[in-house]
Amino acid sequence: MSTNVTRDLKQRMAAGERVYTVLVGAGNDPFPTVEALKKMGYDFVMVDKEHDLVNPETVYEYVKAGKELDVPIVVRPEENDANWRCMLDSGVTGLMLSMTDTVEEVARAVDRAYYPPMGHRGYGLGMCPYQLDGLDPNVVPHLEMMRYLNDNIMLLPQTESLKSVSNLRKILSLEGVTGTGVGTFDLALDIGGATEGMTRLELTRSEPVEKALFEIGSICQEMGKVA
Repeated sequence: MSTNVTRDLKQRMAAGERVYTVLVGAGNDPFPTVEALKKMGYDFVMVDKEHDLVNPETVYEYVKAGKELDVPIVVRPEENDANWRCMLDSGVTGLMLSMTDTVEEVARAVDRAYYPPMGHRGYGLGMCPYQLDGLDPNVVPHLEMMRYLNDNIMLLPQTESLKSVSNLRKILSLEGVTGTGVGTFDLALDIGGATEGMTRLELTRSEPVEKALFEIGSICQEMGKVA
């Protein structure tokens, strides 16, 4: 189990390096799945609880596999509110939050995901050995632990509507926001314009959707944040 794996990944992304992930759902055996994905070249693994029935025990098994193999585990939870705090306490090192349309929603997520001075995350240290990557919470100085945990969290609010696009600059300017994940299909549904016979791929490649995606990319480049 190495230290600062997620911090190092965040630094690579902030430097403009291209990184890869894959979304996994129920029915996979966590350790061999993470091991195989690492060998394929994926940089982190995202567990989907928004659209898939992945139970908490399975998430924990992904955390254990990720820690042993030095692969950050990110979760897309069912809701964008704070029902995911226990997952962070289990050792999950990132969140992709769906349907985050406003600055206020994302600011609340930052407040719940980070310890002071960035936020007001509830104190759950010592509950799980994977939070601190094996560091002893009874030995490491308190403020050093707070910095370590804050450094090793990724927060990726999703951009899935025209409203979220309009608020994206302010969202990305919040301290603690690593970047955004673009929900292209939901964005296409929000934009509308589907005609009879059009497939979903044709919808996502329509001119209005392409225009919105280009705007998202431009804003992220301007703000120095990953998409």
